[in-house]
Amino acid sequence: MNTDNQRFADSVSPAEDTESAKMSPRCDGGVFDLSPGSSRARERPVDRFLAGAGTLHPLLSLLTAMAILGVGQAGFAFVFTALVGGHPDAQTSTILLLASFAGVWLALWAWMRFVEQRPMNCLGFRGHSNDVWIGVAIAVAILVIDVVVMTTSGQVTMLWARPSAMAVVLIVAAILLFLVQGCAEEVVLRGHLMQTVAARWGIIAGVSIQAVLFAVLHGANPGVSVVAVVNIALFGLMLGVLVLWRGSLWPAVGFHGVWNWLQGPVLGFDVSGMDFGQTILRQTHPAAASTLWTGGSFGAEAALPTTVFLAVVTSLLIAAWRPWKDSGAAAHLSN
Repeated sequence: MNTDNQRFADSVSPAEDTESAKMSPRCDGGVFDLSPGSSRARERPVDRFLAGAGTLHPLLSLLTAMAILGVGQAGFAFVFTALVGGHPDAQTSTILLLASFAGVWLALWAWMRFVEQRPMNCLGFRGHSNDVWIGVAIAVAILVIDVVVMTTSGQVTMLWARPSAMAVVLIVAAILLFLVQGCAEEVVLRGHLMQTVAARWGIIAGVSIQAVLFAVLHGANPGVSVVAVVNIALFGLMLGVLVLWRGSLWPAVGFHGVWNWLQGPVLGFDVSGMDFGQTILRQTHPAAASTLWTGGSFGAEAALPTTVFLAVVTSLLIAAWRPWKDSGAAAHLSN
């Protein structure tokens, strides 16, 4: 058991330990009861998050994250493509790609169950689930400001795409696929990887390594640019700070799923280079429009306005968290 987990386990009385064990699975030797008034509920969020870390070496956790994302997604993508047969069109391919992230969930569950022998909730789902709305609010705010800046500057014109009733139903239902995809990336990168690295090497290393890997994983997407890679890394930094501030993955899950869904099927942007065909709104660009302002074929994630807003939001989150004044966070800034 690592030092943090030992400290938390020692702070629980035997009676409380026995009672909370009935409520929640054990996370690496520690028992976490988040019911109102319990000592677990009063812990600093960053402590609660890092206390769920396993015993893997950070470098092994990095390799594990890459393997789970690669093998899990590729395996399911192969199966789904074989079931559909032939060469599916762009929209069907996108749907299959999103659905393939179910394989990431399966691969991670198998790893946690049979290798690390820890429950999945240790990866960051022991916080308050209502925090999901914090992530949703941030995603909506950034996209709204993005659209306002792009349209008022004359770079983009937003138009009603005239979707059919059935298309609207499918677009609304598609949020489930985006939640599967976004949540899978969050639980592997901001959950397993960042948690493990931060617990062993410190918060700065944990946040930085997962952000760099997040950018690398998107580096081969269609329409990628230097700004796109920088922005994806900034997304990783922002979400990492958000998770540590709140002590759970819930706000990152809310942000990731809603961001991709609103950006693509609703607003008509490409999402990390993926075209979604049927959308609620569509865009037109004047001949003089700059891809630095619009993101081009990669989508809003490759636009300079997004760079600015991500930097501002990340700074605001750090200011709200103030890790240098949080004794729990300060103790983990570097190990």
